[in-house]
Amino acid sequence: TSLKAFVVYNNPHLSNLVLESAKKVMDGALNYFKAQKLFADRGVASERPAMHMIFTGNPGVAKTTVARLLAGIFATEGITQTAKFVECGRSDLVGKYVGWTAKIVKNKFKEARGGIFFIDESYALVDGSNSFGDEAINTIVQEMENYRDDVIVIFAGYPDKMKSFLDRNEGLRSRIAFHVNFPDYSTDELLEILKLMAKDKSYTLDDDLFVKCKEIFASVRRHPEF
Repeated sequence: TSLKAFVVYNNPHLSNLVLESAKKVMDGALNYFKAQKLFADRGVASERPAMHMIFTGNPGVAKTTVARLLAGIFATEGITQTAKFVECGRSDLVGKYVGWTAKIVKNKFKEARGGIFFIDESYALVDGSNSFGDEAINTIVQEMENYRDDVIVIFAGYPDKMKSFLDRNEGLRSRIAFHVNFPDYSTDELLEILKLMAKDKSYTLDDDLFVKCKEIFASVRRHPEF
């Protein structure tokens, strides 16, 4: 099962768009796991490889979509026991009072057992004036080790902010096996998305519209927050 085939089947909008660099990294991850499994089947001593990942990229570049698809792919390939996908952000992990955060994080790992635990905008855990974010990160690192064979954690967020997030805890950085970057869509890819959206709604768009949209897309892509 290749990532591309799975994406085409489950989300046609992404079938021929971007994802090439992401696909290469994740195909590499799949091949690495298969190799370790092959060694084990041949009697070669090996440990289950850490499969935790970090997804970096701006909003709207399919990080969450691909993470959901991976849940199915990994289950099919036997990397995870199930296609379970648990998604959360800072507000789902950080408690209001001392002692709450660690318990919340541990419960989330229990919920994700056998599948993928996706933490979106992970860098937000280092924001704020209280220490509960640090408590969450420390507990995540601990649970990543406790659930080494049962949960794959995927952290996601802006590229620059995720660097600060990883710098916060050296133990966290050392447990990330694969870094997947999701580049912004090109102008032509944005036009392709527009065509697919129009087709889905049975709209016919005039050729002149695409010329104008290409100008607009080329312009807005230069904005830092686009």
